Amino acid sequence: MKYVTDANISGLAKELRSKGIDCETVHKLMLMNEDSRIPVKDPAIIKFLTDQKNQITLITMDNELSEYCKIFGIPWIRVPRLSRGSYQEDSALIIGDVS
Repeated sequence: MKYVTDANISGLAKELRSKGIDCETVHKLMLMNEDSRIPVKDPAIIKFLTDQKNQITLITMDNELSEYCKIFGIPWIRVPRLSRGSYQEDSALIIGDVS
């Protein structure tokens, strides 16, 4: 399974990759770059993920994006707000969900 993080937690993708999990940022997969300053709207993300036919799971903190995934049958993992600021520490909170 491939995983993708939304822009709010883009740093988590790198940390998960370092742990051997196939994970990219939504910007990397959709725009072919890592510049999260370029906005990617939720409907575009949902369309992209729908077109992937359940081959990619979204990792997000965004409640609204999680709801869209639920409505459209897109696999997703909703993570709590990462409070420590360290993706290395915070990845341990969700690593069990994606491995």
